[in-house]
Amino acid sequence: MFISSSSSRETKPMSPEARKKPILQFRARNTNPLKCPFVNSTVCFTLYPGSCVHLAGPSGAGKTTLANYIAGLLPRRQGIKMLRKTLGIDVEECTWDESIPIGERVGMLFQQTTLLDSLTVAGNVCVALENCPSKNNVRWSEAKVQSTIKRLLETVGLDYLRDGSKRPSELSGGMARRASLALQIAQDKRVIVLDEPFAGLDLVTAIGVAKELERLRKEKGTALLLISHEPEVVDVVMGKASKTEVLKRVSDVSRSSSSVDDSSLSTTVTLERRGSDYDYDNRYPKHPSTFGKDGRQRFILKVLDYFLYSLPLILLTFLAAGLAISMLSADILRRVDVTDTVLSIVGREIKPIIQMFTGHVESDCPPSQSYVVCTWHGKTFVLEIGPLITALLLSGRIGGSYAGEVATMQSTSQNKLLTTLGISPVMWTLLPSLAASWIASPLLTMAGTGLALEIGAYIGPLYGIGSTDRYRIELWDAIAVPLRLRGVTSWSENEGWEHGGRTLLETVYSFIDIRCTFSDSYVDALIEITTHPICFHWMKSVVFMSIIMGVAEISARHDPDLTPRGVPKVITTSVVMGSLLVIFSDWAFSQLLLKRQSH
Repeated sequence: MFISSSSSRETKPMSPEARKKPILQFRARNTNPLKCPFVNSTVCFTLYPGSCVHLAGPSGAGKTTLANYIAGLLPRRQGIKMLRKTLGIDVEECTWDESIPIGERVGMLFQQTTLLDSLTVAGNVCVALENCPSKNNVRWSEAKVQSTIKRLLETVGLDYLRDGSKRPSELSGGMARRASLALQIAQDKRVIVLDEPFAGLDLVTAIGVAKELERLRKEKGTALLLISHEPEVVDVVMGKASKTEVLKRVSDVSRSSSSVDDSSLSTTVTLERRGSDYDYDNRYPKHPSTFGKDGRQRFILKVLDYFLYSLPLILLTFLAAGLAISMLSADILRRVDVTDTVLSIVGREIKPIIQMFTGHVESDCPPSQSYVVCTWHGKTFVLEIGPLITALLLSGRIGGSYAGEVATMQSTSQNKLLTTLGISPVMWTLLPSLAASWIASPLLTMAGTGLALEIGAYIGPLYGIGSTDRYRIELWDAIAVPLRLRGVTSWSENEGWEHGGRTLLETVYSFIDIRCTFSDSYVDALIEITTHPICFHWMKSVVFMSIIMGVAEISARHDPDLTPRGVPKVITTSVVMGSLLVIFSDWAFSQLLLKRQSH
């Protein structure tokens, strides 16, 4: 590894003191030649405003490792220990100008082009702009934001209307590098680390990107730490060679290596790109979309995704489960029936006595079979099966989807990009997704449970058990059981605010007393409330979903150097571990129910 550098003698006029004051001083020492990727005893350099340091060397020499450390992508304490223990590199100095706020110090242009694939090019630039540390307290109008995005895209040679509306996957390599550079310019960082910014680009495109970097260095005084294997293009960035000189140099080398004139067999077909004066009026919106840059926008997208796409799966599953359980329970009650025996005894022994004393008797008795079916269905689906089935399905549908999304961002350095933009990757993905899952999961559970219970209203009469209307009434009585709280009991006994001789304060206190009728313990009161069928149903859904999303988050971010090959493993781990923890949590909830029933 070796280092070449060029200071910005050609920069815009600045005071000698500002030009001489270093932004960053870096020094790393080779402490273990058997482990260290470079053979140098030390690697040291200083970055000044407008300077460019070219970090050169063969692949695997540790250039990217040092660059990631400087960019803050390796945790300071853990990173130092890892470098020293694993790679034999001791970072002796990494000193920044203390007058520069941490958030304004360094940005990074990654080796593989990294943009947020959920946003358009304009949306990516907008996110970088709105999270620029030096502009945190600046309030801009929408017109100002759009005009700034337009200026930034045109600065790097992209068209605002045409290119700004595209997704990262629709860009060519050169366009993607230019878009990534626009993000860094929007962030207004003092130092930009560029890891192989010209890799995979044709020479003309690479020189075009290099000219933008040279202009950024000269006009804005931004310091560059450049890693590249294209020394001719690096000369353009440093101002040591012009575009014409580099092209001529490469052309001369190419001609000298050619010994056969194949002009009669070869030709060049040039496709020229349409200019920026194209009429967009009937094809493009006035401004490229930036939808998805705000957390609430991502939240809305996640709610629609999680609920609408999961609803058919949930309804079909509960349709099958409701049919199976309703038919099974009705068939069992019909085969093992004690109702006829009980009714014959009542008709032979009890009815004559009632008629003798009252002069009349009810035509029939309450259908005990119907009550058993309603209680069984209500408690089975509301308390047990409903939330569990939904959670296990959503562990794959939502948990797997979220784990795959985060793992993909991890493996394509999108999370590192967010970090360099001053945005927490967890805040970007987890919070909107978790909030959306807390809404979608209970709604899906209630929709599926409601369908399964409604099926029982039609299956029972087919087996001669009760009627549809009576089923619904008894089902509601089984689900909406009264809370055994003193305040609730006081309210029902007094039929509202009638306080019968008590003072108003005493009456209000009796109504807000949340202690149980059977205990003075507030813990028992909490258990009574949380295990009420309706509350229990909602709470299990939220807790199960929190477990699923938490497991997915940990699984996806566990490996900071995840590769695309490891994404399927992350998804599988998330789904399996999430499902197992949901089953274990369901057992814990069952213990709460047992404690409630013990009272």
